Amino acid sequence: MTTPRRTIVGVTPAPHMLEGEGFVVRRPVPARALEAIGPFIMLDHMGPVLLAPGEAKGAPTHPHAGMETLTYLLEGRGHHLDSLGNFSVMGAGDVQWMRAGSGIVHDEGPDAEARRDGGRVHALQLWIDLPRPHRQDPPAYRQFGAAEIPVLAHAEGVTLRLIAGRFGGVAGPVETYADPFLLHVELVSGASTGIDPEVAEIAAYVLRGEGRIDDRMVGEGDFVRFAGTGGLDIAAGGDGLDLILVGGPPLAEPIVRHGPFVMNTPEELQAAVDDYRAGRFGTIRRPALIDA
Repeated sequence: MTTPRRTIVGVTPAPHMLEGEGFVVRRPVPARALEAIGPFIMLDHMGPVLLAPGEAKGAPTHPHAGMETLTYLLEGRGHHLDSLGNFSVMGAGDVQWMRAGSGIVHDEGPDAEARRDGGRVHALQLWIDLPRPHRQDPPAYRQFGAAEIPVLAHAEGVTLRLIAGRFGGVAGPVETYADPFLLHVELVSGASTGIDPEVAEIAAYVLRGEGRIDDRMVGEGDFVRFAGTGGLDIAAGGDGLDLILVGGPPLAEPIVRHGPFVMNTPEELQAAVDDYRAGRFGTIRRPALIDA
């Protein structure tokens, strides 16, 4: 019996754009004719980049409503603070999850040490859609240390880190109503593996390096979309290959967006904007040490 295989339906270089205080990101999702991959409605990739002292930039105080954010820091240091009173510092390998829900204000970016000293920065931020019954749930926040991310045994020269969803009988620490799937796949030079992500929609995004996915050559910044179900083969080139597999169940309902707000109707979107302007999302109290 032939094992089912997914089919590559497109390989697209992610466009560059500015975010926050003016840092550059690649953003493959959303794109023209592509609202989402599974429940992920945005994917931003920053770096890898080496910053001089004083060059680091972040995303100062801003609101969100109706969705969740998932931040994965591969290199560098960063901070998070929000209108719930949370303050935390991220290191390499850490993950932050935030449910915006009915509305939250947060501030994210390099911590004081990273701003002062510079250094390498490499990070991902993804937005996850909230199903309509939970879109107005109370906001919440949690950080997961690098040691809490399962590292799965796999082929020689291949490292798998499961951030969200289930794979190989293991569950990632980020569990939400939308059932997202996020797997970080690293291959050393010349390594190869077959992976069968058991999710309805899946895409690959190349973080760095180059190699082959099935019969297509891919490199840094490429976004690879698949159709069908089944497995896929990944092989690294001479400098290794570092990518994520991202997806999950498809969106169950139409969404409307305006900046950091995601709702189901224009009326709900306007209500969220009105709530923010009225101060109902709360305010941030900055600890003195954040700017030290």
